[in-house]
Amino acid sequence: MNTTTLPTRSTSAVRTPEVAVGALIIALCVVGAMAWGRSAVSGTSVLVVNNDVRKGAVLDADDLSTITLTSSDDIALVRASSLNDAVGRRAAVDISAGTPLTPSQLTSASIVSSGEGLVGLTIDAGEVPATLAPGDSVRVLTVTRGNDGTTTSAVEPTAFEVWDISEPDPLDATRVVTLKIDIDLATTLLGREEIRLMKVNG
Repeated sequence: MNTTTLPTRSTSAVRTPEVAVGALIIALCVVGAMAWGRSAVSGTSVLVVNNDVRKGAVLDADDLSTITLTSSDDIALVRASSLNDAVGRRAAVDISAGTPLTPSQLTSASIVSSGEGLVGLTIDAGEVPATLAPGDSVRVLTVTRGNDGTTTSAVEPTAFEVWDISEPDPLDATRVVTLKIDIDLATTLLGREEIRLMKVNG
């Protein structure tokens, strides 16, 4: 009995295109990973604080250095290119060494010159604007009580700069607000039984 042998297809011939496609995909993945790696390494150069900085301190160049972040997160940090803008500004909060700098941690700096001084006022809870921060300008509202029981209220005409503001006292929630004022005006704030602060634009 004669039998006919059918030709068989080469297994290697069938798999060659599949292998080629697989190799191409792997190559593309490798190239993509290398490109992503290069972009990550380039990163973003930002400012970081070298030393512990107390609230109200003026930053100088020695307080700052730069680091490169490789994170793709959109974080609001002060870029290294803004070094000159950061130097000379005051810390709005305490900043620990090694902390990347954010715009909210900085406030405008000012210098106590001749004829000026710092006055600390203890302000009751609720008499200080919630958003008050060093560098802000305030007007002072005062109440004076006379011996006959009458009260006199007044708004000081001069706007004062807030130099510092403490955290609320844990017992009575009062806060100590330090104002930079002309020495000649210091006496206007003495003897006031009630003081309120009103934030203004300068």
